[in-house]
Amino acid sequence: EERDERTRTELEDKAERLNAILTRLDNCETPIDELARDVKEGVRLIKEMNETLKKVELEVKDAFKELESVQQQLGTGKTEG
Repeated sequence: EERDERTRTELEDKAERLNAILTRLDNCETPIDELARDVKEGVRLIKEMNETLKKVELEVKDAFKELESVQQQLGTGKTEG
């Protein structure tokens, strides 16, 4: 659970940073010399968040598969017993 909390916090931090970048870009607040840096950071944040979400998705799918397996075993045990 500590890892889950850390992952959630990291995602929230990255989302906040990405939001700030997008707001600056939207409002033309980014000086031209910083524009490329902000765009690169935004792309990096999106990639990192996407990777994290893919990992979480796999963990959730695995958890549901495990749950199905346990339910099937319990169901099989009932019919045999």
